Amino acid sequence: IFYKGWVYVGHESEIPNPNDFVVRVMGQRPVVLCRGQDGKIRVLENKCRHRGNTVCQEQRGNSKFFRCAYHGWVYSNTGELAEMTHPSIYGERMPAAGEMDLLEAPRIGIHRGFIFASLAAEGQAFADYLGRAADYIDRYCDLAPDGEISLAAGRHGVTFEGNWKMQLENLTDAYHAEYTHATALAAFAANSSAEGDADFSDRGDLEDQISTMRDLGGGHAILDGFALNRSKGDKLRFTGSTGTLTEEIIGKLAEREGSREKAIWLTHGGAPHITVFPNLMILWDAVRTIQPVSLLESVIYYHPAQLKGASQQINTARIMSHQTGFGPAGFLAPDDMEMFERTQAGTVSDSDPWIYLNRGLADQRMEKDDFGVEAMTSQNLGETTQRGIWRHYKKVMSGE
Repeated sequence: IFYKGWVYVGHESEIPNPNDFVVRVMGQRPVVLCRGQDGKIRVLENKCRHRGNTVCQEQRGNSKFFRCAYHGWVYSNTGELAEMTHPSIYGERMPAAGEMDLLEAPRIGIHRGFIFASLAAEGQAFADYLGRAADYIDRYCDLAPDGEISLAAGRHGVTFEGNWKMQLENLTDAYHAEYTHATALAAFAANSSAEGDADFSDRGDLEDQISTMRDLGGGHAILDGFALNRSKGDKLRFTGSTGTLTEEIIGKLAEREGSREKAIWLTHGGAPHITVFPNLMILWDAVRTIQPVSLLESVIYYHPAQLKGASQQINTARIMSHQTGFGPAGFLAPDDMEMFERTQAGTVSDSDPWIYLNRGLADQRMEKDDFGVEAMTSQNLGETTQRGIWRHYKKVMSGE
C-alpha cells in the first residue's frame, strides 16, 4: 500500500519557495518533500547513501543542501551528491557519478496543490488512482475565494496505540458521533449561538437526517452532508464561518463564479468530509493524515486549512474552530484516540476473529451524488463506506 501505491505526502503551500522543505514519512520510510533550487518538487529519501543516516533533521525549513552528520556527506536539494569527504580513500573503487545520489520517488502527482508520490516506477496512473476523490478535492478548494487552500499554518501530531486503519475507517463513520462525542457535542450546542461558532444546536434524529455515506471506489469514501447542510439555510456548518462571515464568502464566490445562486449553493453545501485512501482525510476546516509507525502504533497529523482570498477574520475563525475540536486541547480528538485504543485492545482477542460491517445493507443502493455521478450509497448510520474501504484494502493486499 505505502511502497507500491500512491500516498499523500504534503501540500504545495507548505513548500512555496525554492529550497523549502518538509520532512515526512511514507509508510515507515523517511522522506524529504522539497522544492529544489530549480523550482521542481521532489520527494527524496531521507537516507544517506553511505551508511543510511538521515540527512535532514529539521521538520521544515529552507536549505539548498542536506548534510549527513555522521561522516559529513553533503547532498543538494535536487538529490545530487555535492560533496563526499575523503574520496581518495575509495581508490579504484570510487563510486561512479550519480551512483550515490539520494534516492527519489519516481512518480509524483499533484492535484489542486495536494502532492502524492509513489515509490514504484510503474503502476496505476495517478488520475486513475485519484478517481472520484478528485471531484471532492475540487469542491473543498472551490470554497476558497481564490480557489486554493493553504496548509502553511503548520500541524501537530497525536500518537495512539493502535493500527492505522482505525482512523481510516473512522472518518466516514457518523454512527459514533452521538456516543463517542456526546459530551463535546453538548458543550458545542450550548455555545453555538456565538458569532463564528459552528452550529450544533439542531442535530435532530440522526435516523431522519438526509445525509448519506458513499463508497467512491478505490478505497475513497465520503460522509455526504451537502443536502443536510443546505437544509440549514444560511448556516455553514462545521467550518467556523457563519452569519456575516458566510456572507463574505458568498460575496467573493459570487464575484468569481459570476452567479450569487451558484455561490450560495457551494457555500451552504459546506466542505466535503472525505477519506482518500490510504492516508489523507479532508474535512470541515482541516486536513488530516495518518502515519503508521508499527502494527500497534500510529500517528495522526492535523493541518488547519486556510482559504486563500478569504479575510483574516474568516481564517482565524477556522483555526479556532479546528482548535476547539482537534487542537492539542480539543474536545473531539481525545475521544477518538480513546476509542481507537479500546478497539485495538478488544480486537486482540481471538475468541471471535470477525467484526461486523453489515449495517445499512438493506438500504444500500446506487444513487447520484452532488456531482450527478452514481455511487454506492446508504443512510449515514450505515457502514457502506467501511465496506468499501476494506474491499479495496483486500484487493490491494491480495494483488487482485
